[in-house]
Amino acid sequence: MYNYIEKKFDDISQNFINLKKLSPVINETAQICIEALKSGNKIMFCGNGGSAADSQHLAAELVGRYKLNRKAYNSIALTTDTSILTAVGNDFGYDTIFERQVEGLGNSGDILIGLSTSGNSKNVVLAFELAKKMGIKTVAFTGSNMSKMQELADYTINVPSNVTNNIQEMHIAVGHLICEIIEKELLPKTKALFLDRDGVINIDKGYTYKIEDFKFVDGIVEVCKKAQDKGYKIIVISNQSGVERGYYTIEDMNIFNDYMKAKFRENGVEITDVFCCPSLNSPDRKPNSGMFEKARDKYNVDMKNSFSIGNSERDIIAAYNCGVEKNWLLTENINAETIASDKVTSLKDIVLFAEKIGV
Repeated sequence: MYNYIEKKFDDISQNFINLKKLSPVINETAQICIEALKSGNKIMFCGNGGSAADSQHLAAELVGRYKLNRKAYNSIALTTDTSILTAVGNDFGYDTIFERQVEGLGNSGDILIGLSTSGNSKNVVLAFELAKKMGIKTVAFTGSNMSKMQELADYTINVPSNVTNNIQEMHIAVGHLICEIIEKELLPKTKALFLDRDGVINIDKGYTYKIEDFKFVDGIVEVCKKAQDKGYKIIVISNQSGVERGYYTIEDMNIFNDYMKAKFRENGVEITDVFCCPSLNSPDRKPNSGMFEKARDKYNVDMKNSFSIGNSERDIIAAYNCGVEKNWLLTENINAETIASDKVTSLKDIVLFAEKIGV
């Protein structure tokens, strides 16, 4: 049975590798959805069985959120209103349950995405036929076989399988990717000032974790105020291996971070977020860029127009490898070799050159 399981995973993996060939049409689908939403139109989903569940799932990602906090997007699943489904099914026949809703809810400029593993679901086909007459663009999520939906659709994402469950696995993955692209392109990008913690924000006493040891590094509050006034989010990125080394606990770390944020707040600075890596062996640990990537994705950060300040080369490497081009190394050794764009011996130097760094 182990061999069977491994073979299934190999097959699934190959399906997703083959799915890359559909990248152009997936991107085109995301772009027409973006344009529809920008124009005040909506995205409608429909399907049967597992495809009905996927329709509801994807509409929820757009109305709620996928990864980023933002306003709700106009989207609806035509599979969820039991009163409409049962009334229309009873009075007009099951084949009309989506067509009738398109007629009542749809407008020219909307997008109708139909999901069907066969590509021949009669109720989806009828909805597509009416949608085309109404000026609604149609997108077919199908399998690899030729189908009626593919003949009708403006765009077809015919995933590379004719096995029902494998088709559904790829449909939801493609749907998630489209939701992600929509969010990234519709949500305005932000800019951030990324800060290391110990030695940049607070004086580093060696695995600092006691709140009684907290003391601001001279100049950090002024730097943050200038950045905040220019619209930068303030994000802390810190290795905290003292947890794994047993010097203090996660709770100790969190208490210290909360105290730090409170002290900033007392000085008129709001820390947007703190990312910490307590592990010694993690892709998040600097000089790896994992924490920067998480911050970028969570807040849709424009890394090229952001800045970082660190007091070690690993801070600079991690930021640079994630696309932050303007990095300041805080060091007493002004002759130190670094990939940083500038070196400073005092944060007050950054305050003095605020116009140069854009904050």
